[in-house]
Amino acid sequence: MKQNIKPALPRILIICILLLAVPAAVWAHPHLFISTALEFVVKSGKIHGVYETWTFDRFFSADIIQGYDANGDGTFDTAEIKDVYNNAFINTRHYAYFTFIRQGEKRSSPEKVSNFSVTQKEGIVSYRFYVDLSCYTGDLYFAVYDYTFFCDFRYADVTPITFTGMFGSKKPSYTIAENKKYPVYYDPFDTAETTLTYDQWKPGLQTYYPREIHITY
Repeated sequence: MKQNIKPALPRILIICILLLAVPAAVWAHPHLFISTALEFVVKSGKIHGVYETWTFDRFFSADIIQGYDANGDGTFDTAEIKDVYNNAFINTRHYAYFTFIRQGEKRSSPEKVSNFSVTQKEGIVSYRFYVDLSCYTGDLYFAVYDYTFFCDFRYADVTPITFTGMFGSKKPSYTIAENKKYPVYYDPFDTAETTLTYDQWKPGLQTYYPREIHITY
């Protein structure tokens, strides 16, 4: 069985558009590099949500700054942030926001995000947004990735995970590990517009093992 979760190519992958005419073998290599930091919000000892911060490589950052810092003042005002959101972020909803939550064998993704903002420091752009996790209870695995390898999401080298809020009697802890038990399958020869996910392996499919954050109390 397969699911089409990528009906449209988002602006975030603009660099990859330039590579559509390149032989498919090249597609196994990432073309956009993103460092991810996660701030989990805790209320009364329960995870209620997470702020994701995506920090882009210098090349994509330059594209965003040139395209959306309209007045060239080095910051993004309210109107410019809205422009980035509408043209360089929101279509990632078709890619599940590159965000996956697993409980048991079932994976899900947020239907929407909120509190989107954009900043830049010394030519490096970061997106920040909030994912509501209040509907989840019990054991939780959280991951940010693009299994097609267009985008290389990596957890930040320094302080990839933080917890804020009311911890109760015990502060949450976490581990990050590659999941060999629940892989993701994809066809490397699908085009960017029609990439599909598969829940079972078959000949021709590639296997991706997500690096999942396991949160425990």
